Amino acid sequence: MNSASQVTSQTEPDPDAIKMFVGQIPKNMDENDLQKMFEDYGPVYHLNVLRDKNTGQSKGCCFVTFYTRKAALDAQNALHNVKTMPMMHHPIQMKPADSEKRNGDLNVEERKLFVGMLSKKLNENDVRMMFAPFGTIEDCTVLRDATSTSKGCAFVTFASRVCAMNAIKGMHHSQTMEGCSSPLVVKIADTQKEKEQKKMQQVASNLFMQMSNLGALGPQYLAFLQQAAAAGNMGSGNFNMGNMGTMNAMGGQNMPFNSGPNSASASFPNAFNTQAQMQQNAAAAKQSEDGRIPGPDGANLFIYHLPQEFGDQDLMQMFMPFGNVVSAKVFIDKQTNLSKCFGFVSYDTPMSAQAAITSMNGFQIGMKRLKVQLKRPKNDKPY
Repeated sequence: MNSASQVTSQTEPDPDAIKMFVGQIPKNMDENDLQKMFEDYGPVYHLNVLRDKNTGQSKGCCFVTFYTRKAALDAQNALHNVKTMPMMHHPIQMKPADSEKRNGDLNVEERKLFVGMLSKKLNENDVRMMFAPFGTIEDCTVLRDATSTSKGCAFVTFASRVCAMNAIKGMHHSQTMEGCSSPLVVKIADTQKEKEQKKMQQVASNLFMQMSNLGALGPQYLAFLQQAAAAGNMGSGNFNMGNMGTMNAMGGQNMPFNSGPNSASASFPNAFNTQAQMQQNAAAAKQSEDGRIPGPDGANLFIYHLPQEFGDQDLMQMFMPFGNVVSAKVFIDKQTNLSKCFGFVSYDTPMSAQAAITSMNGFQIGMKRLKVQLKRPKNDKPY
């Protein structure tokens, strides 16, 4: 281990030093106690314990910056998910405080690996040992469920892209681990954008399945919708359905479908898109200044947990598959001009409203699940 006397002449940390976040530390340890512990790995430039603003009591975590990057990584390797402090039930958690900005000249997305088909018996230290021959590891996390049981996958972040690439070459499909049905998977981890795209593809796929189960589509159209769902064409990162057209479905209903130039629906006759536009225009013409045009009793819905980005047109397009929409309105906060994340949809028949509730109540968009219910006649305002 290093000694504090090694770099006492330094006044500033090295340019590539890492500010580390440390959790699972006893609340009775103050800055002096923790500094003594961390100085076993190298001289400490700065350390502060996170405290409650009202009581001043430690929250059981701190930030620490060593003078050198090596000291921080040595401490992480020795403590993270390895050492459990007295009176604590879980091992120390030690990770870079700002994972996206560390090692400024190298994007973390280029050196963060996803490891799949991993034996569930392995912990972070085991995974570190597996990948240590390929270079310095900055972070290693095994994904776990609510019971702390490994999910059989992990993230491993190397100090350089070269190390990450070497690890992929050396470890991908190199072995089939105990309890796994396929060889080890090692690849660059998905970026946030890629995660969002996959999430939207799943939303599109869910919508396809729900519409199929309702029997709303004839068999001649199912293949086209399935292609759109697989391609992730049924919405952008904010689930913008405003660019969707419609296609005529069995039973006189309309089914939302992407009509953009790259969509699988480009081959549908223009009549379908014209019909959709006519319905939208008619509904828009009926709306009053605040958009609150009711349908008959039992045909008016309140929709909660809408995405922040949803507007009136998005809401209308999403609920058009179930019948003729009289009006659709997302409520806006007058102070901030932002969506309140709830709104209403009115149909011309109660049957359409019930169909919408059956299909869309609990429907997941991103991290939210829609709540769709009938508007109570005596409760005209949801706020």
